[in-house]
Amino acid sequence: MRILPTSIAFAICVATGGIAQTSDPLASELATIEQQIADVQAKIVLYDGGLIKGLAEARLEALLLSKTLIENRINAESGGAIVEVTVSATQPDEVRAQQLLGEMASTQQRIDEAENEAAQGGGLVQALALSRAETEKLTLAQLQMGYLQAKYGIAFPVPAAPAAAVEPAVSESPAATAEEGTSAVSGVPWADPEFPDIDYSMAAFEQAHKEGDRISGWWAIKTEHAAVDDSLQITAVNYSAYNPSDYAGLTALVARCVEGETAFIFVQDDFLIPDFRRNTFDITLRLDDATAQQTRWNGLTSNKGAGLFGRDAEDFIRSIYESKRLFVRLTEKNGQNHDAAFDLSGGKDAFEEVAEACGWTTLSLTKDDYRAIQTLLNAGGFDTGTPDGQWGAGSKDAMKAFQISVGIPATGAPDRVTLQKLGFGG
Repeated sequence: MRILPTSIAFAICVATGGIAQTSDPLASELATIEQQIADVQAKIVLYDGGLIKGLAEARLEALLLSKTLIENRINAESGGAIVEVTVSATQPDEVRAQQLLGEMASTQQRIDEAENEAAQGGGLVQALALSRAETEKLTLAQLQMGYLQAKYGIAFPVPAAPAAAVEPAVSESPAATAEEGTSAVSGVPWADPEFPDIDYSMAAFEQAHKEGDRISGWWAIKTEHAAVDDSLQITAVNYSAYNPSDYAGLTALVARCVEGETAFIFVQDDFLIPDFRRNTFDITLRLDDATAQQTRWNGLTSNKGAGLFGRDAEDFIRSIYESKRLFVRLTEKNGQNHDAAFDLSGGKDAFEEVAEACGWTTLSLTKDDYRAIQTLLNAGGFDTGTPDGQWGAGSKDAMKAFQISVGIPATGAPDRVTLQKLGFGG
């Protein structure tokens, strides 16, 4: 026997002061842990990232360490090959082992409850339940370590802090280097290859390209900084109703963020007569094949369009996020109609950039959704305070801290990219 100061080589620690045990119970423990390892490995491959995957990976490390140490004990008792792991010596403690079995049973009950909740729910509530289940499973794996130590005298080394994960570099796609040559889509370098049916040789797109705008489908997205405070300023223009022979003016949709305020505007080419008492216009909207709806939009100071501003604009953009077509009819006070039909292709990129600049999410979230996100941030060490479903300053600061930690823009908003990083949606 090779004795080390205050510790022993685990693989040969089998004959000192009651530590030796029969291998049959250990074989059963090993089979259980091997099944748990298989289960958690299957879980990990379902997630691209986020807290749920991180918890599962931490649990896998704990289980693999338990597996290695149990295999070493079994091999040592049978005189087989040994993988040496040096750990502190410990004595079995049957009373503590029984206490830990009780804690393990309680933890397993909480796991079952969380998994049942996840099976019955959906969306963010389901993701929160899955995260809670994975947290409890990590706790269970740690309790198993304590149990093996108390039952069999198997001590565990203290693991070193894991190195920060480094995401692999992503090579540029052909679309990202389109400026180097002519696009095969429409014969121009600024064409968006995702939408080959659009005529990108139009003068509006050419001018947008010259001004440095990014083209996404029918949208030209301009990025600037506001003169008053250097805040990010995004203006996205949809040219699908553009008529190059109409010299009176431009008919377009505009989504924008300027100095922290969101706007969604219908611009058309005639001088309009509003309801001067309210400075608004009657608007008829139809999304895709849905029933047309009536509403009112605010008139523009230019009297050449109407729009929504602030929260109203945010809500409207959320409502059209997944739509493909938008019909707009603006009715003047004298009854004259101005119609336009827009193809919204590429709009998701435009809407996300506007939302990011103004610090809101294109997702339609309920109070319960916000509470679930707050709870998950708290579980990850990003303190939002008591989860109450109100997305206030504390929640925004916690979200910004999380966003910085994973290398994405710190908007403070639970946007789609951020929720994917958190583990929502798998």
